[in-house]
Amino acid sequence: MATTVPTDPFEFIHWNMVLAHSTFEKGYGIILARLDNPPLEDLNNFLGYCEAWTHSIIHHHDTEEATLFPVLNTKMDFSHEKEQHAAVHGFLDDFLAAIHEAQIDTSKFDAAKLKGMVESSKDALFTHFNEEVEHIKAENLRAAGFTADECKQLIENVDKHAKSHGDPFLVVPYMRSHTTAEYKDIWPPIPWILRKVVVPYVLAKRHSGYWKYSPYTMS
Repeated sequence: MATTVPTDPFEFIHWNMVLAHSTFEKGYGIILARLDNPPLEDLNNFLGYCEAWTHSIIHHHDTEEATLFPVLNTKMDFSHEKEQHAAVHGFLDDFLAAIHEAQIDTSKFDAAKLKGMVESSKDALFTHFNEEVEHIKAENLRAAGFTADECKQLIENVDKHAKSHGDPFLVVPYMRSHTTAEYKDIWPPIPWILRKVVVPYVLAKRHSGYWKYSPYTMS
């Protein structure tokens, strides 16, 4: 993976997708491991972390279905990815409902049940993540007949939708705290003031306890 922002819009679409999926895969591993020995003394923050992970995937998929798939389907077939989304969201909806139930009443927290749900989702989640990044490779977009200008417009539309939807106090801090150091200053491509000030000192502060479960620093 390039550690500089690709200037080729075909490459950028693939690069951006790989990095997004990487954050979800890291969160999956953290949640699964923690459910073996859940932090009962800090349960509300852990449940909030699980909620942020779930919301982040849902936000990512909603953005794809609103902006990415309609364009890609004009020259390619992303119906398989749409079907995968439906299967994945069956798990995400059930998992989020269980998290919300435990947030309301911690006596309803059932680590074994949640672990079973997470484990049973792995094939659907990771197969989707892997197949989608293969399908959206630059050479496939070129072969389908997309132009550089079409890809640039697609990138703009995806970015605009992502920024105007979802809970920024969950999705943005989750994304930033699951991005490795080598990509911190370039992905997602946002202004310095957002990376260094707004995210860590404004957006991440509302649910600051959640991010102790994240693998990396916020900025």
